[in-house]
Amino acid sequence: MRRTARLLLIALAALAATLGAQAPAPQPVFRGGTDLVQVDVSVLDGKRHPVRGLTAADFQIFEDGQPRDVQAFTEVDLPDRVAPQDAAWTRDVPADVASNRTTQDDGRLVVILLDRTIPPGEPTLTAKRIAAATINQMGPTDLGAVVSTSNGAVQNLTSDRARLLRTLDASDLSTDISAEAKEIEESVFALTGRTWNTMNDGRCLCGVCVLDTIARVADGVQSATSRRKVLFFIGSDLILQTAGSADSARQDVGCEKRLRDARDNMFQAVDRANLTIHSLDPSGLVNFSPATRTSSTLRGAAVAAALTTAAGEHLRRQGSLQVLPDRTGGRAVMNTNGPDTIVPDLFRESNSYYLIGFRPSDPRPNGTFHKITVKTVRPGLKVHARSGYTSPASTERAVGGAALSEPVRTALTGLLPAAATPIDLNAAAFATPGALTSAVVLTIGADAFAAAASGEAGGSHDAPLEVVASAFDRGGRPAGVARQTLELSWPAASDPQRRFDVLSRLNLRPGDYEIRVAVSSGTEVPAASVFTSVTVPSFTTAPLSLSDMILASTAGTLTAPRDFLSALLPIVPTARRTFTPADKLVAFFRVYQGTNRNDPLAPVQLHTTVIDAHDRVVAGESAALDAAAFANERTADHYVTLPLAGLRPGEYLLKVDTTMGTRSAGRTLRFVVS
Repeated sequence: MRRTARLLLIALAALAATLGAQAPAPQPVFRGGTDLVQVDVSVLDGKRHPVRGLTAADFQIFEDGQPRDVQAFTEVDLPDRVAPQDAAWTRDVPADVASNRTTQDDGRLVVILLDRTIPPGEPTLTAKRIAAATINQMGPTDLGAVVSTSNGAVQNLTSDRARLLRTLDASDLSTDISAEAKEIEESVFALTGRTWNTMNDGRCLCGVCVLDTIARVADGVQSATSRRKVLFFIGSDLILQTAGSADSARQDVGCEKRLRDARDNMFQAVDRANLTIHSLDPSGLVNFSPATRTSSTLRGAAVAAALTTAAGEHLRRQGSLQVLPDRTGGRAVMNTNGPDTIVPDLFRESNSYYLIGFRPSDPRPNGTFHKITVKTVRPGLKVHARSGYTSPASTERAVGGAALSEPVRTALTGLLPAAATPIDLNAAAFATPGALTSAVVLTIGADAFAAAASGEAGGSHDAPLEVVASAFDRGGRPAGVARQTLELSWPAASDPQRRFDVLSRLNLRPGDYEIRVAVSSGTEVPAASVFTSVTVPSFTTAPLSLSDMILASTAGTLTAPRDFLSALLPIVPTARRTFTPADKLVAFFRVYQGTNRNDPLAPVQLHTTVIDAHDRVVAGESAALDAAAFANERTADHYVTLPLAGLRPGEYLLKVDTTMGTRSAGRTLRFVVS
């Protein structure tokens, strides 16, 4: 597998082998499901503050140079990180059910790129501070990702800030070169006063891996037309062309061409996606006085020449870091020892933006690229929007035999999930008796597939459903795959409250994983995918651990295959998280005392609370599990009946805390009462 593909969020190649001042008329709100082309537009004033209060009459939009009428218009003002009246958990605790619709919601897509050019030592610590500050600035509707072009861990888009921070802590930002290579670098520096030429570095041929990664990120987020897309490039250099004289460039034709092609592809990708790129240099202030070279063996004119060369190289690096911010409307943060303190200002620039929709001149799905230009009639404002769009291809290529169908393959391998058809996903880890791996139970909410297949009239309809689930570790390496083809007889769609869930599972070792699930029913509805993350505890060795919490399916829920998990779980789980006061709701989890341990069993205390969005405890209970309760496989089951009838409409947090002596473990689960 190519290194550039492995470093971009997940191992996509491996998976593919097994996303005017007159008063304006009332403006329609732009949401999905239309035949309009949607463009997210950022408008900044001379002080780089977002400009609010504009109307459709303030914009002009052109497709292939021809003016188009604004058919839909929405101003988006992103909420603060936590509203003053809301509890902190409403932002800090992620939902345990992921939806592919979240990428089409308002908010930001924030990608943190930790580049291979981060110098060792203090700059590495600074780089992590920048990334942590970026994660901590994310708002409640933002999704963030961590990408690395060195050896760092990767994390796909998620609202879970704690998971992003753990990924950052696990990242090794070194480029991991050999001792021999380091010795060569030191020799070259001693002789020339210059650092090793990264153009000749076999770890990233000609330096194109970084440009490829940026292009892949841009292409991946292009389809998220309702969100502002921001890339934080954290590094000290960005190689855009071969260095040196014209003669040396001509002698290195291979690198020159590779760089030119990668650079052009990257520029086109970031333009198409309307991806704002901020460059943040963690190197800090650099001093080029003679005192900085006191340990050098160079003297006199050689010192001056070396300083001149170093200063010139420093200016070249700074110039390269300015290129993408200048092109995309971002900022370059350099020559400061506190670049992380600038991050809040960068976020404020994207607190407000506009969604503009127009009807294309040629609505045919023919795969043609169309150029977009957006202007404002108000002087002195800077407008940033994507440069174009590509209409959908007219046909899908089919793949026969046992291979994945092309719609499923495409749905699984994108940076963003395929969201034309809405689906939900809950992933919950449970210990598997007698095994070193754990069962990750997957509950997929597939209401749209059931509704489409059941038809308009009475009776039932037979339809196959293909479900493919895959898991990837922190390095983007495939860790497991499961595939099911279900032949289902769908009842007629008469009850709009009816719920349909599909069950699957993956067997995984302890660790952090990204889970990707794709669902397809042939030609009934477009293939869909949904991505989430799960942490599998070390149930076998941890003295005290908890499974994830799951909710039992309620009345009106159809589950397939209904008995799929009967050997593992005493209830049938659901991905539903919105309930009425009349629903009967039970939560279930397991408590483990190390399934492979031999130390004496001990009693465990449990405390369960239900907390509302204003941080008030509205229900709670305490219980005790004595040592005898763990006699079966050092495991004990526990149920919690949720008091829905006594809860007002709103968001709630179910919180479970367990203690065993000095040890503790806990779980949380968000739900809504309508």
